[in-house]
Amino acid sequence: MSGHDEKHLRVVRDALLQHQQWLKRDPPGRGRRADLSFHDLSKLGLNRINLTGAKLAGASLHGSRLVGADLRQADLYCADLSRANLTGAKLMGVDLRGARVDGAHLSEADLSGADLRKGAIAPCETRRPAGNLDGNTTFVGALLTRAILAECRMAQCDLSGCDLAGANLTGADLSGALLISANLTQATLHKASLTGALLCGARLDDELRHTLERRGIDVDGTGLLSLAERIADALSAHQLWVDHVGKAGARLEMQRADLRGCTFANQMLSAASLRFCGLRGADFSGAKLVMADLSYSDLRDADFTSADLSGCNLRGANLAGAKLWRARLNAVDVVGDGSRMWPTNLAGASLTGADLRDASLARAVLHGTDLTDIKSSAHTLKGADLSLALGLGGAVAAGRA
Repeated sequence: MSGHDEKHLRVVRDALLQHQQWLKRDPPGRGRRADLSFHDLSKLGLNRINLTGAKLAGASLHGSRLVGADLRQADLYCADLSRANLTGAKLMGVDLRGARVDGAHLSEADLSGADLRKGAIAPCETRRPAGNLDGNTTFVGALLTRAILAECRMAQCDLSGCDLAGANLTGADLSGALLISANLTQATLHKASLTGALLCGARLDDELRHTLERRGIDVDGTGLLSLAERIADALSAHQLWVDHVGKAGARLEMQRADLRGCTFANQMLSAASLRFCGLRGADFSGAKLVMADLSYSDLRDADFTSADLSGCNLRGANLAGAKLWRARLNAVDVVGDGSRMWPTNLAGASLTGADLRDASLARAVLHGTDLTDIKSSAHTLKGADLSLALGLGGAVAAGRA
């Protein structure tokens, strides 16, 4: 039951047993409401447990297994649920303000009326909340397929890279929410408020796109901070940083920047970080992007012809229509003896309609990658683990150019 010591586990077990008696009210007066605020409950097996109304503020449930659990009206204020498995869980009316839910599995979970707005607890010597200290509520890269989020209060919630395919967001308040590169195909947004929401690179089906456009929502405008005028100096400083192994210059690090129209052709971008950025149509042809981080960025129609993307982090990125002809997507030997290979990460990315001729996905991470209608050579998919990839039915073997 994880690496917790036996004394700690006894405290948790007792609180959970007392809570079950409190819920049943049988016999009357027995049991008490669980208060496990600020406790470490990480990686525990709690599938189908009933924690209705439990106090879990500031608690860590990182990596815990809560499949089918009942958490209705629970207090998870500033809690950490990252990487937790909450598939099919009942989370109606739950307080998740300031919580970190990054990478969690919430497929078919019911979060109707949940509160996902900002909220923070000031840390002190005796207690430190496990969630986000800056008060933001984050679901970055979370799996929310077919989840129910009706009437949720989600203003300014960070849902970047989330898979919300088929989710019900009826009446949800998404004002100012971050939906960068999120998958909203077949999602229901009837009467949802999207004022100020960032939809840069979001995946939308045609019907939803037209619906949002009729409501005056700019689905392709990024709303991101324009930093294009700074890119030339930043690239020069990064080149110096690489040449001097970090002892001079400065690493290129930008987040949520609008860099449309910029050219990165033939640039040295190894280990650069351009996360959540608007890079639609950017020219990366011939660029060296070894171990770079472009996760959750809008890279639709970007040109990576002959670029070196070995070990690059492209998790959750929207690469629909991108040109990856002759791109290198190899694993990187980070130790030098072959004992630790760092693969190119395309987990959760969209490669719909991308040109992958003369590129190989054999060593890339393809968990949840959408490969619908890709253009490929005979060797592109050879040796790749496609068991968790999506949309292979439309793959086209286009041959060599």
